Amino acid sequence: MKHLTIPILFLLLIFINGCDNSVGPTPPKTSGETTINTKVVNSKYTGFSFSQGGNIEYPNSNNIIPDIIVLVQTNETGNILGVFLGSTGTLKPTFKLIKQFNETDSAKILFDNLTEVPDSTYMDLALPVKVNQIWAVKTIDDKFGKILILHTEAYADSSNPSSPTLYGEARFKWNYQPNGSRNF
Repeated sequence: MKHLTIPILFLLLIFINGCDNSVGPTPPKTSGETTINTKVVNSKYTGFSFSQGGNIEYPNSNNIIPDIIVLVQTNETGNILGVFLGSTGTLKPTFKLIKQFNETDSAKILFDNLTEVPDSTYMDLALPVKVNQIWAVKTIDDKFGKILILHTEAYADSSNPSSPTLYGEARFKWNYQPNGSRNF
């Protein structure tokens, strides 16, 4: 019986080693839907990174800079007007409004069928941001993405009456071209 146990253990070991279930690194997503907001937690805020395929905290230990952050727009008297999008760090031409629609279905159809974004006349900020807008985005590393604004929200959070803070959020559908071309 002892002699039979050793070959069975040997075969079992070969079988286990032959079952390689390891999975290599998965490439980042190139499309999806996300929500970003203005909340700051532990001196970090959340932005969106096309190259990472999702939301990231900034600052972070990998020094990854988000392509898009959301901010609250106010007028000169402090009244909240809505939200706008910016990039982090220095201002650089990042956003180009492609089209704005009254109906969600029309906006989704154009977004899904938009196969190329322009290469010039980008603005530093996406201002104002409204539902059913389609924006082309030039990323931090000069690649291209497109977003469809699905929802925006902006208000003064008075949960701490001694220090009300502005809150803004934007939910959008996104698509990214990681090879650097403007074609999707």
